[in-house]
Amino acid sequence: MYRCIRCGKPLTSELGVQQLECECGSRMFYKERPNMKKVVYAI
Repeated sequence: MYRCIRCGKPLTSELGVQQLECECGSRMFYKERPNMKKVVYAI
């Protein structure tokens, strides 16, 4: 899922569209990634 950098709303249009633009007029987005725990074991 992508969110707008300016207003923080999730992107509602499909990714196949050429021009991605938020309702606020911004064209900059960031991808939200799920929180993952990484466990490192010492030898």
